[in-house]
Amino acid sequence: MSVDKFSISLPEDLVADVDDLAHSEGLTRSAIIREATTDYVTKRKLTTREAQRRERIDSAIDAFKGISAEWGPDERSVTEILDEIRRESEPAGE
Repeated sequence: MSVDKFSISLPEDLVADVDDLAHSEGLTRSAIIREATTDYVTKRKLTTREAQRRERIDSAIDAFKGISAEWGPDERSVTEILDEIRRESEPAGE
């Protein structure tokens, strides 16, 4: 794995905290910052994915509400309705 080196600026008190943590854990300053950065990036990615997933779910719920309002009550189960939608959206021959 290649590694890029770069400079960052941190307040002195944060550097002292990082150094104290690194010393107590037997790690380098770089290891502490690398781990913290990895955690931060991972959490941001998960938050973004969760927001996108929530948008898709909300959109599907809105679509179902629209269908329900347009067509009225349906005695079929949600699974039956989803299966029908899936069949209708599949390209011919699959």
